[in-house]
Amino acid sequence: MFAILIFDYFITLEAESQWVWHRKWTFVRFIFTVSRYLPFFGIGMTFIGALRTQYYPGESCVRFGQASNVLHIICLVAAEGLLILRIYASWRSKPLLIFLLVFPVVCFVVSYLISDTPLVFNSKNTTPINIPDPGNCLLLGGRNNVFEYAALLLYELVLLCLMLYIRFSKYSNAVGLLQETFFNDSVRYMMCIIVMSSFSIILTMAPPITWVSITDSPQIVIHSVLASRILFNLRASEGRSQIPTTLTDASEIHFRGGQISTVVFDV
Repeated sequence: MFAILIFDYFITLEAESQWVWHRKWTFVRFIFTVSRYLPFFGIGMTFIGALRTQYYPGESCVRFGQASNVLHIICLVAAEGLLILRIYASWRSKPLLIFLLVFPVVCFVVSYLISDTPLVFNSKNTTPINIPDPGNCLLLGGRNNVFEYAALLLYELVLLCLMLYIRFSKYSNAVGLLQETFFNDSVRYMMCIIVMSSFSIILTMAPPITWVSITDSPQIVIHSVLASRILFNLRASEGRSQIPTTLTDASEIHFRGGQISTVVFDV
């Protein structure tokens, strides 16, 4: 996963320098930067933890593991935050924004509460493993992560249905290149996350317990890669479009009714 992240970064570095680096810093560019670069640290820490074979007396890896988990969560939140801003900007509804912010919180709070119950066999990783583990440095995890992936799957399904509703009910006549790129890439993003979440559920439940802790790495990579590529595609579409646009903040994506609409997008 780390190799895929690095490979994608270098093949899209030219697009980033063209569409991002020379633009002013905004809240959305900050979120993009987090989703683009923080995964290198999060996946790197997982990679280090998985390959470590030597430990020292008195050493504890608890804080290292906690820091790695926090970085993974921030990476996912940043990528999903860009998606939320795009969906909100396509409708500009405060109730919609509240829903987009509250619904994922409810999903993951419920999944966290459920994960603390014995609903999944060996959710707490009680299988004896004959491997020395001084300082909790062995990369292990319980199968209760399946609830988090299920919550992410449900969340993306709801957003996918919402995006399709907005596309075909409110912007059925929007035929501009930017509009097509916006909706098509957003739908592809959500479909990929849904498929990856399904695989994550399988990988959490089926393989040996020692594999569970690495199942979140593919999620981090695909979120980062797709979030970046959507942004680059939107900027490239704007460059090819004949529609005059005004560059403002990425949360200011405006669609005006009629056969041709204007998308305003910047980072």
